[in-house]
Amino acid sequence: HLNKKSKKEVSLLKTTNPVYKKTKLVAEYTFENLVSGKANNLACAAALQVAQNVGVRHYNPLFIYGGAGLGKTHLIHAIGNKILDEDQKKIIRYVHAEDYIQSYISAIKSGSFDNFTKFYRSLDVFLLDDVQFFNRKEGSQNELFFVFNTLIQEGKQIIITCDTYPKDISGLGDRLITRFDWGLTVQLEPPELEMRVAILKK
Repeated sequence: HLNKKSKKEVSLLKTTNPVYKKTKLVAEYTFENLVSGKANNLACAAALQVAQNVGVRHYNPLFIYGGAGLGKTHLIHAIGNKILDEDQKKIIRYVHAEDYIQSYISAIKSGSFDNFTKFYRSLDVFLLDDVQFFNRKEGSQNELFFVFNTLIQEGKQIIITCDTYPKDISGLGDRLITRFDWGLTVQLEPPELEMRVAILKK
């Protein structure tokens, strides 16, 4: 176990590493810094299993859903950080859905779409946050569909977060929703009083 000083040193080492910067991960969002309780025990256990068993079919994709402020983003970063700690050769990228969509549009406008597709299809671990923002974005949904298929077929890991259950996502194509349901879906629930106190103390 690392002491507080060495944790800060490790965090600094990560954030100044060009390879780590490319992942877009937040170094402070780890399993060690995550407060667990009844509201998120199942999701945390599933996330840890994925981090330790990258690409295993039963956990691929891992779909984490819950309301705003319940820790989805922290948890998805924790998975990425854990995987990278275990294997620094893994090509990992965290991306918010809105940023993915903007990158998709920019790639088309600039004529660099091939580079865009090659990059996302080359990932070992794809961390996609707030997928509900793909609502009615047909072009980017279509590209995401092909990225999804490529990564799953090659045994690469996909982790997705959303504010609602896959089948309840508005404006998302049926074929994507079906694929989101292939692996494991877990929910983050509002924390009980004891967990809220623990979060405040943390």
